[in-house]
Order: sequence, then structure tokens, then C-alpha cells
Amino acid sequence: MVDRSLLDAPVAGAELFSLDPEVVHLNHGSFGACLRPVQRAQDQRRARLEGATMRYFVREWQGELDAARAAVAAFVRADADGLVFVPNATTGVATVLASLRLAPGDELLATDHTYRACRLALDRVAATAGAKVVIAELPWPAPSAAAVTAAIVGAATPRTKLLLLDHITSATALVLDAAAIIAALAARGIDTLVDGAHAPGQLDLDIGALGAAYYVANGHKWLCGAKGGAFLWAKADRRAGLHPLVTSHGFAPSYGPANRFWAEHDWTGTHDPSPYLVLPEAIAILDTAADGTRGRWAAVRARNHALVTAGRARIADRLGAGAMAPDALHGAMAVIPVQLPAGATGIAVERQLLEAGWEVPVIDGPRGQALVRISAHLYNHLAEYDGLAVALAAAGVTGARGQA
Repeated sequence: MVDRSLLDAPVAGAELFSLDPEVVHLNHGSFGACLRPVQRAQDQRRARLEGATMRYFVREWQGELDAARAAVAAFVRADADGLVFVPNATTGVATVLASLRLAPGDELLATDHTYRACRLALDRVAATAGAKVVIAELPWPAPSAAAVTAAIVGAATPRTKLLLLDHITSATALVLDAAAIIAALAARGIDTLVDGAHAPGQLDLDIGALGAAYYVANGHKWLCGAKGGAFLWAKADRRAGLHPLVTSHGFAPSYGPANRFWAEHDWTGTHDPSPYLVLPEAIAILDTAADGTRGRWAAVRARNHALVTAGRARIADRLGAGAMAPDALHGAMAVIPVQLPAGATGIAVERQLLEAGWEVPVIDGPRGQALVRISAHLYNHLAEYDGLAVALAAAGVTGARGQA
């Protein structure tokens, strides 16, 4: 049980984050917020690289990358042999989709809550192969995890080759029962690619236990790592056919580490590896309490969940809004259904709020329902959500009906 007094003040602020104090940051979900110590560590890695580039890339880089890989794999409980770094989760999704061998008439399954960029990638791959994208419409409002699972599993057919599944939906902040969905489709011979962009740091993630064929995730969001630090993981029997988007020296068996999956994906040309190398430091910092003891991640997740659900309730009460899903289907993000002023668009209201110092997305959600999505991390506190409710009301935003 979370001590409710922890919601009234930030757990960490200026000493850990570089956030502008003149802005209220309630959109951690989109771009994250990098920790100050991680920024310093990244600067140190870059200085070493630029100080002796050949020495660094020939002698030092691979060992440091392997150590970072092992630490990240341990945190998400995945087999390190199948984990490689990518710039962002969308790149990871594109990498997997490019590896598919599709035939005309094959189907790729997604939901109407799928992240837009990845949905567009599905469309492009399907069009090239003469395949079809099938969209499972989720119940909205979402009454339960079981109802959402049934909608996804029920949309699969004998032609389905792959499900692209958001572990936590971006626009609607729903935590899906990935394990149940993956198991149901695997029993029918269907692979699942999980877009876990928001999952590490919001969920107690155990990739090895999920059973997915592929899993991609970001480190810059809830782990508060540097921008450009994400990973792609694949099951052992999927790795040989999973090639990076860029073919480089690692494709040749004479180059790189013995693990050929690593060799191909680790080196796709000269790049700045610092976002990958400092990700373990971000994980460790957020795991460490003020007294130096480790093991804080469970408390961080619980506090952020309690804060965002309390904040959602405060805003909904002020605006007269309903709920789109039970609190149990949210992690550290939640949405409030709203009615925008006559003639206004979500992006116009979003920009109006930005000008007033409020960072929060106003989204055109499923079925055309306008949504305000809020986030919670250690630098947030309950009064900020009260303030947002006032700012929304001042912008002419009112609540809309959610669950009955």
C-alpha cells in the first residue's frame, strides 16, 4: 500500500532532473526526462570516444556494450544473447517487420489502439507483399483486461502471421494482458511482436516469461535514460533470420563477436553508442533510495501508479468526466475523456496549454473521443493535476462520459 502522503510532494526533482521549473511536466510518456547523472555519464562516454576514436571503437566499445546489454537484459529478465540495442522502439518494430517473409493474402494483426507510426509501418510492409492488415477493435471504454484480450484473440484467423501488440497503448494508456494474448495466439502458431515502448519502468517486466517472439522497448521513457537508447529482443529460433535495417561489416562471419546476432546489430556503421552504454546507470539510479539501499523499483512503480490514478480522479471530478478503464488497466499513465470547445482541435488546445506552461497531450482517441493523457513520475505531485484541471477548464475543456 502506498503512503498517500508520498503523492503530495515530488520524490525527486531538480537534483535528478533537468526540467524547466516554469513548466508543469505531465507528459513523461511521450519523450521521458533524462536524469542529470545520466547526462553527465553520457558526456563522459562521448569525451572518451572523441578523445581517441580508433582506440575506443577497436578496443573498448564492444566490451562496454556487452556489459550494458547484460545489465539491461537482467532488468527485464530476458536472455542477453537475444538482446541488441536500437535507437528507439519504432526502429525495432521496423526491423522485425522487414524480416518477415509474407505472401499475398497473409494477414498482419494489430488493434485500433496501435501506435500510429507502427501501424503505418504495418501498412507499408503489407502493401509491398500483397498482404493485409487486420484491425481488432477493442471495447472502448475498456471494461476489463479479459474483454480486451477476447477482442484481440477473436480477430486472428488462419491467415494471421503476426500480431503487433502494444504492451501499454500509447494514446489510451491501457496495460494489456500480453501474456494471455501471446499464449492464445502461440497455441495457433501465430507470432507476437510486442511494442513495449512504455513498459520498462511502468511494469514489472519479465520478457522471458511472456513467450513473445519479439519484444522492443525504449529506455528514454520510464527508465529516464538518454534519448536514443532502446532495445530489441528475439527468441532464439527467430534470431538467425532477423537482420538489421542497415547491412554493415557484422554481416560477414569474420567480423565482430561470436554471437552473430550481436555482430550484425551491434555495428551498422559509425554511431554514438553512449545512449546504450548509460542505460544501466539510469536503471540503477532509480533503483537506489536516498539512504543508498537498492531495490526501489517496485516502490517507484507503485507510487507512480497511485499518483496518476489519483490525479485522473481529481481532474475527472473537476471536469465532470467519466472513466475509460478501471484503474487496474493503467500503469503510470491514464486518460480523461473530454469535450473540446466548439470548433477547436486537440492540437490547438494542446498548443494553448503549452503556451501557458502545461505539457500534456490532447489526443484524438478511438471512436473520435478526445482524450487528455496524463503521466506520473518521481518529479510529479498531486497538486499539479489539480492545476491542470483548472487550466483545462479555463481553456473551455469539459468532461465527457466514459464508463457507465
